[in-house]
Amino acid sequence: MSEVHWGLLVAAYLFLAGAGAGALFISGALVLSEKVVHAHHWSTAKFSAIAGLLLLMLGTGMIVFDLTSFQYGIFNGDMSKLLRFYRLFMTFEPSSMMSIGTWLLTLAIIFALLFCFSFKRHDQETFTSRGYALINLILAVCVASYTALLIGDIKHNIVWSNSILVVIFLVSAISSGAAVVLIVKTWLKQSDPHHHFAKADSMVMLIELFVLGIFVYVIANVSKFYGLDNLLGMATSAGKIWWLGAVVVGLLLPLLLNLTSIMGRVGVSHAKEYGIAALTLVGAFCLRYSVLLAGQSY
Repeated sequence: MSEVHWGLLVAAYLFLAGAGAGALFISGALVLSEKVVHAHHWSTAKFSAIAGLLLLMLGTGMIVFDLTSFQYGIFNGDMSKLLRFYRLFMTFEPSSMMSIGTWLLTLAIIFALLFCFSFKRHDQETFTSRGYALINLILAVCVASYTALLIGDIKHNIVWSNSILVVIFLVSAISSGAAVVLIVKTWLKQSDPHHHFAKADSMVMLIELFVLGIFVYVIANVSKFYGLDNLLGMATSAGKIWWLGAVVVGLLLPLLLNLTSIMGRVGVSHAKEYGIAALTLVGAFCLRYSVLLAGQSY
């Protein structure tokens, strides 16, 4: 398994789908909590839903482009190959994770679009689309979990078949979705003097660190059992991306920046908020890319 078949485009799909699902999850949660009666929460929920939809659509485009037949059709001008991907939408095969994912993403995009349009029909004082919010929240969890189940469907892979990946990808999706929401809040010039968002964000990061610790421990022991070097060790490319990108850049630095603001009880500048969001998103991408590489490196 030394040849890498799933690379940057698949990692980009997993990342974008997770971040989009996370943003939609938080938007739906805001609506269900009825916080949208306040204008700033209304705006945050609205633009977070739009951002989540766009990320989902972009991520779906990435996975379609990564299909061999689609790339062949583009580079060779073969329309029959170019449009072959549409067959995924013509049938539903319950035993195929690719088929399940195709329809799941389709439903997620459709209901995310309806959710976004529901904001246009109301204002923050009359918003009643709790049904769309609930559906989007459920579909967001399904999409975030599916990205792990897709690669976990490959049998006998000691990295991808680990069931804790579902939890990791789900928590990471919420964390990266929070980064998208933070960008939205900063763009809207909303302040958080009591650090409510930073505290919630830090809690998600701590949970993610805990889950990643379990995953690293399991991979180290499984690698030893099969007589392999640690697949997530610093001696490997996947390990370097994992520890430096996913853990240090994506979790420890944003968590440190959040905690210094909370403990210092000082306001957070917009530049710092953009920095926290950017670091978190880079880390979320590195996490998925390192997992893909580790699963193809033995």
